[in-house]
Formats: sequence, C-alpha cells, structure tokens
Amino acid sequence: MLEQNFLNLINRNSFIRGELELPCVPSLIDIYMERLKTLFDTLGKAFSVDELTHLRSLLLDKLAEGFRISPLSKLIFRYEPSQSPNTGITYNITYTIGSISDQYSNWAATKQPPLFGSHPDTKVMETVQQLGEPSHQKILDIGAGTGRNTLPLARLGCAVDALELTPAFVEQLQTAAQTESLQINAITGDILDPLTRLKPFVYNLAVCAEVTSHFRDADQLRLLLAKACDYLQHGGLFLFNLFMANEGYDPQPIEREMSEISWSTFYTYQDLNTALESLPMEIISNESVLDFERDRLPPEAWPPTGWFENWASGRDVFPLEQNPPIQLRWLLCKRN
Repeated sequence: MLEQNFLNLINRNSFIRGELELPCVPSLIDIYMERLKTLFDTLGKAFSVDELTHLRSLLLDKLAEGFRISPLSKLIFRYEPSQSPNTGITYNITYTIGSISDQYSNWAATKQPPLFGSHPDTKVMETVQQLGEPSHQKILDIGAGTGRNTLPLARLGCAVDALELTPAFVEQLQTAAQTESLQINAITGDILDPLTRLKPFVYNLAVCAEVTSHFRDADQLRLLLAKACDYLQHGGLFLFNLFMANEGYDPQPIEREMSEISWSTFYTYQDLNTALESLPMEIISNESVLDFERDRLPPEAWPPTGWFENWASGRDVFPLEQNPPIQLRWLLCKRN
C-alpha cells in the first residue's frame, strides 16, 4: 500500500509532454492506437475504453483527411499534462501537408547531384533511335527532373520540351540549355494540372519516366494517357514506366496506401486497361525496367542511384518479399 501511495503521488506530479509524427495512412489506425495505448499505459496515464474509442474516432478522421489531400501528409499527435482526474493528459491532433515539389526542392538544396543517375534511360535512347534523324524529332519529356533524359536527347539534336513541376529543376535545365546552346524549352508545370496545356499533335515522342509512381489512382493515369494522345502526332510514340501488379495479385487497401507514401503507386492490369479504354493508343511493348536497364547500361552506371534497385523491384513497399508482387515496367505505346 505504501508503494502504491508513492506511485499515485508520482503520477500526480509527473509532467509529460511529447509529440508523435506518423504517416497519414488510414489503414494503420489499429497499429497507431496500440502504440498510443502502450505509451499512456507506460506513463501511468491509462485511458478508459470510452476515451480510447473517442481518440480512435478523432485519429481516423485526421488520418483520412490528411491522406486524401496528400500521401506525404504527416499526422502530428501532441500531448501534455492536464487537470483531468481520469487521464491527466490532454492532446491535440493535426497534420502537415507534404508535396512532391517540396520534397524535390529539398533534394535539390541538400543532396549532391546527380539525383537520379548519371546516364539517360537506355529504353529512352533506343526508342529515339527508332524514329530516324534526331534533328527532325520533337520530343516531350514529362517530369523531366534535372534533365537526365532531356539533356542527352537535346545533345543528339532533338528539340525537347521539358515539363517539370519543381522550379529548382527547371532552373537547372534552363542553365544547362543556355550553357550548351541546346534546343530545350523548360516549362514549369504539372501534367495533371488542367491549366497545363501544350500544343496538340506536335510531338513524335513523349517520355514519362519515374513519374506515375507519384500518382494517386487510375483516373490520374488515364488523364496522363489522354493528354499524351492530345500532344502526340498520329503514329507518335509514348514511352512511360509505372509499377504494375503481377497477374493474379489482388491488392489490399493498406498495400495501396503504403505504395503511395513510398512513391511506388502501382496499378493492376485491369486499372491499365480501364485507363486506356476508348483512347486512340495501343501498347506495343511491356518490359521490366530492372532487367532492361541492368542489361544495357554500362557497368559504371548501374545502379543509377543507391536506392533504385530496391525501389524499382517493389521492395520499398514489400521489403520482406523475395519476389514482390509489383515491379516497375516500361510501356511503349503508339498513338493511332
């Protein structure tokens, strides 16, 4: 009894403040609740069943709201002492909103180049060779980044429009174009933005590498494909890569959500067929990005970055899987 009295005295005089930052993933609500319950139990500030039920409802609402706005949103759970006789803790739940542009701007400011690899994608360069004389080719590079594909294409003699949503990357492209006198028109914009409009039926080739992994759903994939149809000449080619689920794999909601926060949004073949429905575009090749690039890049260029192999194989989402059920694939389409 004496020890219990001392423990009660300690609890009444304990002042606890803290903050938890968690990814806004609604499907992880049970895991998050278990962590909070364990935390408060450990601190001697246990919640009642009713209080936990109320907390769960508030937490789930914020997780869903934050994730709906952006998969890069972070839930912020702050707690501190209160005069409540039951818990002795008061809390506040908010979230911060992240964006791809902000993340890449931070990369540009803090990481050493090259951010995405020192060599262009071999699939891009081989596809350009199929088109004929480079000086006759008009190319659109969607999500051009720092110019890993844009600059080599322009050096071949192609005229390249580079669409990129991160202003810091656009500035780098503009500087490189001026320094080397290259035919590059660097445009700040998001391909999914309705206000982003380019001239129709202009391009022989559109390229979209390592971009769809940031998308949210099949509707955004369809918008990309529809815009590519608008911009390409008849007979033009659209080369893009995306994470595809293996045939027969039935993804769960938590796997979909985790892929989004891991920059590995994936699609089933049903998603892809729905996105292509009624569009004047047909798939003419479908190949593994890892296999294609590993076999053709020079040894000193492989892997393009330290994170590329795990990411492209799907292990950022399924780190414990010997053969993850998703993988990054090159799709080459023809505009009819």
